[in-house]
Amino acid sequence: MASESKESIKEKNRRKLSLQKKYSTRITIAKQGRESFLVKDYISATKKYTEYLAILAEMNEAEGIYSITPSMFDSKKHVTEMLLISHIYWELSRINEMTPKLQSNFQKTLNQFVKFTINQPYQVLNAEMLRKYIKKNKNVSRQIQSFNTAYQQIFVQSKSCYIATFCFGEGSEELSTLRNFKRVLVRSTLGLKFTEFYYRFSSSLVTKANQNNTMAKFFLLASKIPLQIFAKTLKHCIFK
Repeated sequence: MASESKESIKEKNRRKLSLQKKYSTRITIAKQGRESFLVKDYISATKKYTEYLAILAEMNEAEGIYSITPSMFDSKKHVTEMLLISHIYWELSRINEMTPKLQSNFQKTLNQFVKFTINQPYQVLNAEMLRKYIKKNKNVSRQIQSFNTAYQQIFVQSKSCYIATFCFGEGSEELSTLRNFKRVLVRSTLGLKFTEFYYRFSSSLVTKANQNNTMAKFFLLASKIPLQIFAKTLKHCIFK
């Protein structure tokens, strides 16, 4: 029994070392996948991207590459890799889109792209990338409706509210009220369009304000009081 236990420990240590070695090469593997994708060698790209995701799945004890979730990562420490993961799922969805036999994989990879986009610091970047792809391929893609749905889901499920967060901070009553209003707003086509417009432009305004003290003061002066009044009105008239 003792010898069996020793062998079991040795085997576990061997697997652990093997996994650590694979994990250390994951970025190289991802880069190889990207290089293949750029030269339209989609078979090699799929192989390398799948290998990269499989390493992450094994490292996080996920069941497979479609079971990897953002909660497995620290969004502050691992934001660069999370962005990489989202783009790998995006490029896999585009590869799968071209192949009729891979339609189930297409939806899975697109879902993962959305999952790794919502509420992340790079949400606007990814949403804009998707919007441009839809605009360019709306008359040629067989999956344009799926792409449209994915684009809308990013805004519907997002908890971000850039200007309100800038003015009042996380946990504020005003921010909570405005987020509730957004949930109502996105139920209509016009409201969803407004929300998309808001996300596209508000993030860049807040970024610029954070980089310039004078602009930040002006932005707060112009935005805080009107938003405060609007939030109070919503709370008393709609969410009372």
